[in-house]
Amino acid sequence: MKLSSLFIIVAIFISNTIIGQSLDDYKYVIIPAKYDFQKTDDQYQLNSLTKFLFEKEGFITQFDNLEMSSEIAKNPCDVLTARVNNTSNMFTTKMVIELINCKNQKVLITEEGKSKEKEYKKGYQEALRQAFESITAQNYNHANADKSQTSIAKSEIENAKNAAMEAAADAVEEAVQEVEIIESTEVEIPEEIQVAEVEEEIVEIEETLMETTSTSGFINNFKDLDQKGSLLGMPTAKKLYAQENRMGYNLVDSEPKIVFQLLKSGKEGVYYIKDRSGTFFKEGDKWYAEFYHGGHLIKGEYDVKW
Repeated sequence: MKLSSLFIIVAIFISNTIIGQSLDDYKYVIIPAKYDFQKTDDQYQLNSLTKFLFEKEGFITQFDNLEMSSEIAKNPCDVLTARVNNTSNMFTTKMVIELINCKNQKVLITEEGKSKEKEYKKGYQEALRQAFESITAQNYNHANADKSQTSIAKSEIENAKNAAMEAAADAVEEAVQEVEIIESTEVEIPEEIQVAEVEEEIVEIEETLMETTSTSGFINNFKDLDQKGSLLGMPTAKKLYAQENRMGYNLVDSEPKIVFQLLKSGKEGVYYIKDRSGTFFKEGDKWYAEFYHGGHLIKGEYDVKW
């Protein structure tokens, strides 16, 4: 009797952990912008971290608050939806990841990730990473996934175009108002400063204002310059990962921490760097960030996974 009870318990555990379908059968993962236990979208950057971890394994991902691409819409049963459950108690942060298929079946339920960190963000992220180890252990076959998200991005460009133009118009209007205030302010200019230099500074202010569209999440990695104007310790060919949003992309590092926020421009392969007077662009097979800092032109090379 005891042996049969033990067998039933083990059988239930196995069925709750993995349904038996291989993750290799799926190509896409939909990430909720807000999990049930969160108060705001991407609270503690858990949703961005989930997206980053799945992309690192080779899946093609998309947030659920964006219109589904035509490719995903045509292949709904190639899609998994990631669900993160918060099973924390008073002393331990606990997270479990569930992967749901188009038939609302649980294809995979991870082991419980745990953290003793008291700070919410660190604790949630540590527990999520630990839970994700169950997915990494499945050895997802990257050959079955189209690593490039180009087809998805193209189908979403038109959807974002009107919103981007609207936001840009608002930004230009705000910029004009700021420039009018600047130009109407009386300042005492030393005689040694030439009029041409003052005009050039005003132009730079206008360009910077016109490139700014909303509150900043930009993280400044460029602080120290040597006498020649080059960056001290600037990481070259640094690996970044692109996360698409309504206005363009966030480029994040492996933590993931936002390094650049890119705004779409009218040119292919060229983006404005939010909160910087500069651009992020492609030359040959390489991507570069180029902007002015402290009166010097800064240019750095990056390896970007789109």
